[in-house]
Parts: sequence; C-alpha cells; structure tokens
Amino acid sequence: MVAYWLLVVLVAIVVRYPGAFTHANESARANAALDVFDREVGGGNSVIPDQALLFAARGSIPADGTFTVAMGAPQEGWTDLTVTFAETFLRYFLLPRRTAPDARWILCFGCDRSAYPGAAVEWEGDDGLSILKRVP
Repeated sequence: MVAYWLLVVLVAIVVRYPGAFTHANESARANAALDVFDREVGGGNSVIPDQALLFAARGSIPADGTFTVAMGAPQEGWTDLTVTFAETFLRYFLLPRRTAPDARWILCFGCDRSAYPGAAVEWEGDDGLSILKRVP
C-alpha cells in the first residue's frame, strides 16, 4: 500500500513539476518587468485612476500630517473600485499619515471644491483628481 502511494506521488511530481516550474518562472519574469512605480502601487492600479496622485500626495503631505478623501461623482477613467476602495487604499499607501475629517490636506476625487473655501490647489491631474490644502 505504501509503495502504491509513493508511486502516485512520484508520478504526480514528474507530471506536474515542469508545469509548476514554468508558471513560477513566467510570474517572476512578469514581476521583474514592472517599473518601480507599479511595484510600489501594486493593487492600487485598479483603484486609483492616476498613479501621479499617489506620489504627489506622498510628497506633499508631511509624514505626521492628516488627510481626508472627498469623493464626488464617478468620472470617466475611474474603475468600479475607485469610489468604494480609494479611501481604504490611500489609508494604507500614505501611512504613517492619518485620516481626519478636518484634515489640512484633501484628496479630491471629482469633489465639489467650493465645499472647501480657502483651500488652494496643490496638485491637479486628469480624471477629476486633485490635492487641496487648507490654508490656516
């Protein structure tokens, strides 16, 4: 009985190993082909319409700063995940920065800018994205 199971395992290894090795190799090559930005952003590419917003926010908001995400109506170029998961992804991506309702920095996704009087545009991109900064 043990010899039978050893034979089954041996056959499985001989038959499946080359395919598994080839698949792992293809995955490694695909990952190696990514640029630094794609590696940094990862799954956020399917959530955030423009990577430039991520790096502009990271470069503008101090590490001890706070931000809020203001979501407006979906724009062309957004995915189905943008409205639902943008804030969640930004909380992770911008760590150690924290969210706060009265934050100085506003990450605007097609938001109504008039809702933030006195806030200056720090960065503006495509697809209705911008970063606003409340002036104290």
